[in-house]
Amino acid sequence: MAAALPEPRDGHRADQALTISNGPIGVLVAATYEDAVGSTGGTPVWGYRAVARLSGHIAAMQRAVYPAAGRRLGDDRQLLQRCRAEARETGWALRVLQSHLTGDGAIVAREPGTVQLWLEECLDEYRSAEQALIAWMQERLTAPECEHLALGYRAALRRAPTRPHPRAPHRGWPGRMVFWLHVIWDGVLDGVESRPGIRRAD
Repeated sequence: MAAALPEPRDGHRADQALTISNGPIGVLVAATYEDAVGSTGGTPVWGYRAVARLSGHIAAMQRAVYPAAGRRLGDDRQLLQRCRAEARETGWALRVLQSHLTGDGAIVAREPGTVQLWLEECLDEYRSAEQALIAWMQERLTAPECEHLALGYRAALRRAPTRPHPRAPHRGWPGRMVFWLHVIWDGVLDGVESRPGIRRAD
């Protein structure tokens, strides 16, 4: 069985829920990333907490932010398409990390460092696209619209799935239905497996 990568040891309980305060969407997203992998500037810790937080973040963006961006972008959706593509690739990297942590026989032969490096590369590309999209929206939305976007992200993050689902649909009514099915199913699995560090955001 593969050795599990350690969980963050930053003075917080391993199962502590992420507290998302009010603020612009960019600030909330940055706080989610920091909570997922440890303190800013430190060495990322790629454990179950990171899988749960980053999977939830990607799902929340797909649920609350991308649809709003699609309505604003109109026909010029290249940036949004890039975000969706990078989110899918990052989801696959998270899926591999999760399999490695659980000792999946098909993944166990991979070195942990190789898995982590791939995930970090995927996250770099995804965050670059995501930040560009958020900046584009914040320049064009009114203050109430920005607040509504941030509130929508917070609400989705509080209820988001805790595991990666790169194969799932994320748009329209199929995406909404699958989002809630994954929330329920992930909650059941998390309870059965007693995974550390996966409590939802407050």
